[in-house]
Amino acid sequence: MVILVNLMMKISSKILFAIVLLLVFGLIFPAVSFAAMRFGQGSVQQNQILEQRLEQKRIEWQEKWQQIKEEHQKWQEEKKNLQQNIRNKVAERQRNLICENLEKWTTKIDQTLTQREAKILEKQTERMEKMNEKRENRDQKLEEFRNKWEQKWEEHFQLLEEKASTSEQQQALVKFKEVTKEALASRQAAIDNAISEFRNGLDQLINERKTAIENAKMAYIDAYNQAVQAAKDACENGKDPAQIQQELKSALKKARERFNLDKQEIERLDIKQLVKTRQDEFKEALDYFKRTMEKARVDLKAAFQTDNN
Repeated sequence: MVILVNLMMKISSKILFAIVLLLVFGLIFPAVSFAAMRFGQGSVQQNQILEQRLEQKRIEWQEKWQQIKEEHQKWQEEKKNLQQNIRNKVAERQRNLICENLEKWTTKIDQTLTQREAKILEKQTERMEKMNEKRENRDQKLEEFRNKWEQKWEEHFQLLEEKASTSEQQQALVKFKEVTKEALASRQAAIDNAISEFRNGLDQLINERKTAIENAKMAYIDAYNQAVQAAKDACENGKDPAQIQQELKSALKKARERFNLDKQEIERLDIKQLVKTRQDEFKEALDYFKRTMEKARVDLKAAFQTDNN
């Protein structure tokens, strides 16, 4: 830009000087012509010589004027070329900056992707650890609950044994104990099976979610790599830098929005059906236990009442 200003000042000085010179000639020539007409007492030969000089000066002035016009035209062309060169250099500089920064930018985005991937993995690991911890706590509580009720049942059997005075009552009590233990074992097995099926189904859903998230992540990375490669190709082909930047940002935005939308859909883990199936199996096991124990109590009570009568 400084070069353009200096050149314009330099050429403008030449043109200004030429214009002043023309003005001087324009003032002198009429004055000389007027003097020749006013003082025409000289010889014809002198007048002819003066006319020849005036003609020569006029021709020289026309040549000077033509030269000035040519220099002005040349200056206009040089100025136009210089402006175009400056625009080309500015565009090239912008293009180089975008393409140079493209590597730095993509490196930064790669680091961000790596950090996001690490956070996703960390979040998944944290969820699995919490889920396993909850399972262990529930198993422990279930085991404690079963041990507690097993002890109570043993105390109940002991009280019944103290009341069983006859062989018939003792036989009825033995049968009651067998039916009770079988019913307890059946209920426990059904509950354990329901819990196992629920956990297996939940694990399968979690694995499917992991796979879906991984697929969404790979699709995002592919879209990202395609956008970056397109920008690199555009840089090599000399495409407009502003358009390169706009297209790259637009492509990355679409890829990011698609990934976030897919991730939101995947994160919605629907376990309602698994919970319902587990609760139904719990209810069925409990109902079977209640029916079995009601009949067993009725039989035991009948044996004790018959013997007492």
